[in-house]
Amino acid sequence: RRTIPHRAVVVAVLAARARVDMVLLVLYVKAELENVASITFPSDIQYRFDVKDAQSDEAKQGVYLCADEVAEVDGGRGDANFAMRFPDCKKQCTVSFTPVKGVTRDTITAEDSGAFVPIMGFDCRGLELTKWTPTEGLVVTSAGNTKWEGVDLGADPDGWFEYCEKCGESVGITELEFEFRTHKAK
Repeated sequence: RRTIPHRAVVVAVLAARARVDMVLLVLYVKAELENVASITFPSDIQYRFDVKDAQSDEAKQGVYLCADEVAEVDGGRGDANFAMRFPDCKKQCTVSFTPVKGVTRDTITAEDSGAFVPIMGFDCRGLELTKWTPTEGLVVTSAGNTKWEGVDLGADPDGWFEYCEKCGESVGITELEFEFRTHKAK
């Protein structure tokens, strides 16, 4: 029978706990597209989320995250794109943008109309993302190749509408929905 040194047991337990605390959530977005060739999520876009403490019912609304921003993690344990503490929690909570190769993509195309598309992965430690609210900064390209930048799909609950003079057609994005799915690496 092989004995494991005490220190190795502690390291193994801590590593197992770290895996349990880490959740990779993927944001999926669905919309009905009318004469829209694509919706692009630029790398510098600010994502707006409502978040919840993973250990309690504490929540915070309207938290902004951006892949271009870097926050230090307590104890010099690296960086994250977002770090915060809930008032009744000692532990720092972090979120890091984590694109998932072969899964996430930054563009919804006309062929995706009405289907959920995986946009971005988020490595969440100590908190859960509960709601996504669109913010300005999206790039919409019409079927006629007209481009609108800084689009806010959350500005009007009925949708986003424009007119493309190049193709002489109305352009619209409606029935916007989102969901989070837990990603499990293969």
